[in-house]
Amino acid sequence: MKSKSQSLAELIKTAGQEKWNALAIEGKEVFEIPKEIGDLRFLLSLTIGNTSIKNLPQGLFQLNNLRSLYISDLESSTLSPSIKQLARLEKLIIHNTDIETLPPEIGFLENLKRLEITDSKLNLISPNIGRLQKLEALNFDKNQIEQIPDEIGYLINLRQLSLVQNNISSLPDSLTKLINLKRLNLLGNKLSIPFEILGKLNEPSQIINYYVQFHKETKRPLLQAKILIVGQGSVGKTSIVQQILHNTFNQNQTKTEGISINQWQVEGGEKRETEGQSKIVNQKSKIKLNLWDFGGQEIMHATHQFFLTKRSLYLLVLDARLTQEENRVEYWLKIIQSFGGESPVLIVGNKTDQHPLDIDRTGLQKKYPNIVGILETSAATGAGIEALKAEIAKQVDTLPHVRDLLPETWFTVKSKLEELGRDKNFITQDEYLNLCGANDVTDEISQHTLIGFLHDLGVVLHFQDDPRLEALGILNPQWVTNGVYKILNSHELFQNQGTLTLPILNKTLNPPEYPSNKRLFIVDMMKKFELCYDIEPDKSFLIPDLLPKDEPFTGEWDGALAFQFHYNVLPSSIISRFIVRMNAFVHKTVWRAGVVLKNGGNTALVKADIEDRKISIWVNGDENTRRDLLSAIRIEFDTIHKTIVKIEAMQKVPHPDYPELILDYDELIEFERQGVTEFPKKVGNQIVKCTVRELLDGIRPAKTQTAKVFISYGHEDKTFVKKLAGELTKANIETWWDFDALRGGHDWQKEIQRGIKLCDYFVVVLSPNSVERDWVLKEITFANEYKKKIIPLKLQECERPISIIEKQYIDFEKQTQKAAIKELVKLLKT
Repeated sequence: MKSKSQSLAELIKTAGQEKWNALAIEGKEVFEIPKEIGDLRFLLSLTIGNTSIKNLPQGLFQLNNLRSLYISDLESSTLSPSIKQLARLEKLIIHNTDIETLPPEIGFLENLKRLEITDSKLNLISPNIGRLQKLEALNFDKNQIEQIPDEIGYLINLRQLSLVQNNISSLPDSLTKLINLKRLNLLGNKLSIPFEILGKLNEPSQIINYYVQFHKETKRPLLQAKILIVGQGSVGKTSIVQQILHNTFNQNQTKTEGISINQWQVEGGEKRETEGQSKIVNQKSKIKLNLWDFGGQEIMHATHQFFLTKRSLYLLVLDARLTQEENRVEYWLKIIQSFGGESPVLIVGNKTDQHPLDIDRTGLQKKYPNIVGILETSAATGAGIEALKAEIAKQVDTLPHVRDLLPETWFTVKSKLEELGRDKNFITQDEYLNLCGANDVTDEISQHTLIGFLHDLGVVLHFQDDPRLEALGILNPQWVTNGVYKILNSHELFQNQGTLTLPILNKTLNPPEYPSNKRLFIVDMMKKFELCYDIEPDKSFLIPDLLPKDEPFTGEWDGALAFQFHYNVLPSSIISRFIVRMNAFVHKTVWRAGVVLKNGGNTALVKADIEDRKISIWVNGDENTRRDLLSAIRIEFDTIHKTIVKIEAMQKVPHPDYPELILDYDELIEFERQGVTEFPKKVGNQIVKCTVRELLDGIRPAKTQTAKVFISYGHEDKTFVKKLAGELTKANIETWWDFDALRGGHDWQKEIQRGIKLCDYFVVVLSPNSVERDWVLKEITFANEYKKKIIPLKLQECERPISIIEKQYIDFEKQTQKAAIKELVKLLKT
């Protein structure tokens, strides 16, 4: 609680008299905290932030009932030993201070469950931290720590450990004792662990095992990189590759039907490194490059999101005879930024024997700083090819990951897998395990980590997170991607307007390259890539990107609730992925750039205008519920947008009475926050008065609507769930659970998907029965993906899934069901 009118001393006196249990002291004008703060015997939570105080008052350490203490912007370099007096503390958070050391007395805080010291100068962790055995979360991000004490292994209840951006170069073996650790973040340190492993934040055993097993083993640098060659169709990408590899040019070069992957080697510069006690060999050697040549046809653009990866070098090939706009230069640069992060880009103007490259070089390089060079070539004459080869060699030699160190045994397995890939398109899991065993990679965690690492590098494909895809074993990436593209380029499929049937599939993927028992796997991959969805499971599928372009008659939408997204660049994959994800709601009409959806008494038209870079949404029907359908649609698009890092999707609200007047949604929200109720806008020759509340209330879900609750559970708990659903229904809360909502003939997967998408709250019943069920874990994942409000109900003691480990649960085990249900209903109606 903050006060501007009372002095701090008066405020503290009032807090003591009124027996406050929470107090926040904030403000730069606060230079000192009175010692009388120690009189607040009932205080449970104290926040001291954004002040100008230099030291904590001694009276603070008399608050022996305190459970939570948050301190920020403190100039003191030490944490007082008196901290030991706060023995009941459960949460201690210190942010942006000059604190350098953690005193030994920290060990007295044996009730601590959460300890955070971030953005400070901490360089030493006391070994006494090992006494904090109730600790569940430990965060020392952005400090100057060089060493983790062995005693950290005593923190047997630790679930989260974060030490981002410190100076740590080695790890203690005692980390292996943290058997309950669910999340480990060590990014931004001096550890020689490849990013593909260190980045597995939710798989700490892989990170720890890799380091413990291999930090003393002989290592060799990866010396491998990925070159991604992109651009419009017919600009000469494949001809450039042929000149690089073979110094040849084919006047009749056919278009690339999918992705062509070729190998090339360049000479790497010498690097000298040391790494503890391990030996590093092969520091100066050739760098192996995998050149991924993408077909430029529009249909293939939808798949780029799955292959355009970070930690790569991009070649953006242009046709010098065309304008900057015709080459869609900025479209490609934004796509690369979205999927490839800050990866370097070389712009290559081809066909300069016919016309010089004419683009805004200075403007593009200012706007896109990851452009590291602009070169002119002619694949026909060979002009500029040697300069291009030299620039590629220079750029890959500076890629930060190209010399990531791998254990010698891993390197051997990787090389042998690559050899196998030249002869076989897939090997079984058992073959892989035998290969590991024969090359001294014998423990299960290392085998699991290695194959995941090679998958991330693009050496192989192996989907460990999907049981159906995992069953196919280890795959050749080119076999999979070309299988997908064979389907997308099928003339018969195009003639069938995007409906893929088994006869078409069998005709398109001919043996022996694609045996009959592997063909549906390629379709499963397309589902994973959100390229298609089931019409009839395992029999027929719809691929939105192959639907007709012509927009059919969709009905009348005058007076409909309207909303828009405006983009800086609009990949066609956004609308096609939306159609796939919302397939459970498709109502009769769907074409390549749009779809009509239906839910209950409402219908919606959603369509994309690729040239104008916008997606428009109209919702008709029951005025009481159409905002709910709009909300579900917006959530779907928000989820897609989050997978495209640099995408700019501006939300717009057409005025209901003047559809040509398009207002900025974020601006309306800011007006509401600032208390602006009305503002004028010019429409034609008249001034229109816009009312903020009416415009926002027209598109936001009604606050008075009945809450919709999805219940996820293990079927052994059905009796409990049936009673729970009955009690919620009595409280006028709409519930969805599979026993009640599913009927004969329903596609249960689609119905569950529909139920989660449309719910306001996702309630998950936690018991040993539920946490062991794959479908419950998938439902939780789905709810997280769609940003649903998740409420765990603890029915029995069990291990909570990592994705909801921090969420506060309602305890049905330690209180009566009546009391717990009352608590749940109150929360749902808040």
